[in-house]
Amino acid sequence: MKKLYLAAIAGNLGMLSVGQFLGWSSPSLPVLMQGKDEKYSMHLTPEEASWVASLLTFGSAAGTIICAVIVNNFSRKNTMLFTALPSIISWLMIAFATSSKELYISRFISGLATGIAYTATPMYFGEISPPHIRGNLTSMLTVATKIGILLEFVIGSYLSIQNLTFVSLVAPCLFMLVFIWLPESPYYLMRRNAKEETINSLVQLRGKEDVYKEACNIERFVKTNLDDQTVFRELLCVPGNRKALITILCVGITQQMSGSQAMLQYAQMIFDEINADLEGKYLTMILGVVQMIFTIICMFITDHSGRRSLLIISCIGTACSTAMVATYFNLQYNHVNTNNITWLPATGVIVFTIMYSLGLASLPFTLLSELFPTNVKALGSPIVLIAINLIAFVVTTSYLIIADIAGIHVPFWIFTAFSFAGALFTFFYLPETKGKTFEQIQEQLQGLSKQ
Repeated sequence: MKKLYLAAIAGNLGMLSVGQFLGWSSPSLPVLMQGKDEKYSMHLTPEEASWVASLLTFGSAAGTIICAVIVNNFSRKNTMLFTALPSIISWLMIAFATSSKELYISRFISGLATGIAYTATPMYFGEISPPHIRGNLTSMLTVATKIGILLEFVIGSYLSIQNLTFVSLVAPCLFMLVFIWLPESPYYLMRRNAKEETINSLVQLRGKEDVYKEACNIERFVKTNLDDQTVFRELLCVPGNRKALITILCVGITQQMSGSQAMLQYAQMIFDEINADLEGKYLTMILGVVQMIFTIICMFITDHSGRRSLLIISCIGTACSTAMVATYFNLQYNHVNTNNITWLPATGVIVFTIMYSLGLASLPFTLLSELFPTNVKALGSPIVLIAINLIAFVVTTSYLIIADIAGIHVPFWIFTAFSFAGALFTFFYLPETKGKTFEQIQEQLQGLSKQ
């Protein structure tokens, strides 16, 4: 099992790089908008800054499409390794950018790496993991992402923009050097009818020689799924596939419409609006630490508490916390004196981070690795991730516009409504997948099992 955890840790170095892309804008955009970095002679308008922030998610949608094309032919492992190339190119472009257009291109390229990584990594982790720890391992990718975000929040406040990008280059380079030596997904190898390689992969991942029973189960499962030629019609018309698609889409929409992108990309700006005693950059660092701690907690309790209960708690918690932020800015918008409650929005943002990290941050990707059968994953996963990234693009782009036109409170009330709706959907529709094999999950989705 040592190799299994090594594969998970090494694979997550790529997700750490993704987290750095996500976290880069929070400390960097205020500097670029105010022109404070003398070595980086560029000044962004609010509109340009919103494009720099949002083009990451637009590129991520394109990266998801690329992953859908290559992941079944290029393999899970090689597709993950490929993300190092656009990651390195993007960081170098940011380091030497001289115009907003160059920043746009670099952020779009970093989005390509993000989309590919978010599609291929849950597939790989889900397929190398035994059922009893699959939730833990698939949640690790979100932990790695949050660590990357935290690194950018902390070091981004003390380094120049160029030096920050050079430090950020370490993660994709290290990922490529370490992950190349680790085994391929046994499900992918069996899909290619490479039985001997499948057994060798399982021996490495399980740390034992007696893997033939699991190999036979994988072969039976893969053969059953590959007997059907997957087309878009089957994704929608097969009841189990359709339920998986609807379920993951709705959970993913809730994840994005809860306000996560606005909180992440504009964290320092939101804190600066609060006029609290502590500077926005320090509150952002606290936010990053809290986010990482509770994402790790979620990773350890996912396989004990179950997916449904954690998601319901997470949705209700995020709804209540965004309502706190919305209430403060609503009062401020109506010219009510808020000097005595400056703690309210800061508390709301921190509580949001805690509650979001406990479920919505990682469990959609756990479900993405679990609900689709093997023959549908390469089609269903990209469709879900493209939709999620397009919604994230809209949220990130429109947040500043809506806040400027209607007031900051308006987008936060919208986030509150969607989080409550997500809690209701999870309660009435989401199947529990804790501790179940892929075969049992498909039986449950197809209505062939009451488990």
